[in-house]
Amino acid sequence: MAYCTECGQDHHAGEREAETALDREVEIARINAKRDIEVARVTAGMAKDIAETEAEAEVTVATVEAEAGVEAAEAVADVLEDVVSPEPQEQPPVVVEAAPAPAPETPAEEEPEPPPVHEHRESRSYGNSSFFGGR
Repeated sequence: MAYCTECGQDHHAGEREAETALDREVEIARINAKRDIEVARVTAGMAKDIAETEAEAEVTVATVEAEAGVEAAEAVADVLEDVVSPEPQEQPPVVVEAAPAPAPETPAEEEPEPPPVHEHRESRSYGNSSFFGGR
């Protein structure tokens, strides 16, 4: 700080204040840049971790699907093998028996006769007087 020897005033104070303000802005920009770089590193690390986790999960899923496919193919092969060449099964021996003796014939039962049909002696028509008689 240099004061004027004639008047005692600091004539360059405004320039120094502007320079100090500029230095502060530069320092703030430098701090913000460091912060942005650090955030980018953390984000990249997280993205890398997420990508690794997803890749491991995809490998696990593919492994499980492959094992399930192999098991299904083995099951189908076993079924087809059983169909093509079935195992011989023990069959019970066949026993031939003589036919039973015919039962003595019983006389056929006579069917009962149907009841006799009653003939109406009187006609129940409009022309007959007994029609309205209520008989």
